[in-house]
Amino acid sequence: MIILLLISVFAASLNSAVLHRSALTEKGAIYKFNLLGAVVWCVCLFILNGGRLHFDEHTLLWGCVYGITQALFILFKTAAMNSGPVSITTLIGNCSLVVSVFTCFILWDEPVSLADMAGLFLLLLGLSLTTYKKTGGTFTKKWAVLSALFLVLGAGVGITFKAFSKSGGAAHTADMMIAAAFVMLISYAAICLLTGAFASKLNLYTKKEKRSFVILALVSGMLSCLYNRLNIYLSGALEGVVFFPCFNGGVVVLSTVFGMIVFKEKLSVKQLLGLLLGVSGICIIGIL
Repeated sequence: MIILLLISVFAASLNSAVLHRSALTEKGAIYKFNLLGAVVWCVCLFILNGGRLHFDEHTLLWGCVYGITQALFILFKTAAMNSGPVSITTLIGNCSLVVSVFTCFILWDEPVSLADMAGLFLLLLGLSLTTYKKTGGTFTKKWAVLSALFLVLGAGVGITFKAFSKSGGAAHTADMMIAAAFVMLISYAAICLLTGAFASKLNLYTKKEKRSFVILALVSGMLSCLYNRLNIYLSGALEGVVFFPCFNGGVVVLSTVFGMIVFKEKLSVKQLLGLLLGVSGICIIGIL
């Protein structure tokens, strides 16, 4: 179980590094990037399922719920990041794990011990120190609404995992994810049409940059498919107070380490302290 969680965290962190490396500054690029990722999901999941499909009301319902939630999450995350201070928006997004943990406590009566609460506090403090930077960004009502939706939908993705696993449909997880991938494909295509992304031909990119864009989108799609597939299983096998902090916190910590190693990013003393606190919080939650 721990190994699978580590693989999931590693894949998600590596995906963050791929996204950081990708050129997604042109209008609509993020939506076309995720559209290609959804295609990869459809192909990979179909192959892993042995070319078999089993759709019933249960798998189609949860596939639609997860696919729409995931598509909206990407949409509002992108919009929030582009309408206000990135560091504070990132911090708000990370706080979705608190919503997920307490939802599991309320809906499924999953226990939360004092040690878990202490670990969660240390993790949130560590995430705050690691991600928060003073910026000159403006705080608008639009940004506040988009950030709130970013937080809620971020929690919604994880809660959907948990709810599906609790619904007794684990035997058809692959089929549910294939349905979700098709819903995401249709959703991203619709978003591209509505935002005019299809009209943009990536004119700012050279042939080499366009090739790199496609390759990174395909790699990102495979990595995101891997960790989301693992997370559906892990969210059902582990208590929410263990899974969500360990996954979300682990991704932030490992992504920061990747930034230091791969992109030569320098961390301040405050960020290093935040990493130490974050790791300590994860250890407390996972061990005690």
